[in-house]
Amino acid sequence: MEEILIKAEKRKGMGKSVAKKLRKQGSIPAVLYGRDTEPVPIIISARDWEKLKKRLRRNAILKMELHHNGSVENRQVMVKDIQRGFPDDDILHIDFLQVSMERMIEVEIPIHLTGEPKGVKVGGILDQHLRTVRVECLPTQIPEKIDVDVSELEIGDSFHVNQLSMPGVKILESVNVAIVTVIPPTVEEEKPAAAAEVVEEAEVEKVEEEKKEE
Repeated sequence: MEEILIKAEKRKGMGKSVAKKLRKQGSIPAVLYGRDTEPVPIIISARDWEKLKKRLRRNAILKMELHHNGSVENRQVMVKDIQRGFPDDDILHIDFLQVSMERMIEVEIPIHLTGEPKGVKVGGILDQHLRTVRVECLPTQIPEKIDVDVSELEIGDSFHVNQLSMPGVKILESVNVAIVTVIPPTVEEEKPAAAAEVVEEAEVEKVEEEKKEE
């Protein structure tokens, strides 16, 4: 597993005005929290983050160097939440979660569908109900994604959570939830040809009567 380093500093002061000033100085306000630890207000360099985010994948574990009064502490962390501004989409705040490599954590894993369902080939529509799956596992066992092969699904078939195979990972979703379903094609109801002819004849007769009255 690639080790990604991020540097942070403990920060003084709280509130919107302090955060706004920090952002103008090229820093991103953030917080580090975790189980059995007090939340720590921190800052990271906006420039460093721009370089770092290109290497980040979902649920990546980072090594954080936390600087304070000349001392450095090493923490294992992951990005839990990013708050962005509107409409410029600038990063306003980042939440980092401190993790233990020996303790289970809860994360969401993206679902990646593979193959083309048999039902889709004959006109069915693939309807995906779940985009991610909540799981619990050790940080070292977090899958990057979950592959679901849907190639054998016929019209009316579904792939459920209980069909997933993930050794070493505890799935937290309900086992009966459908991840994907192949639904029948939508067909617009057409008027019977005979009925359409009757309507057309009635309209012609109406026009002819109007002409006679004139």
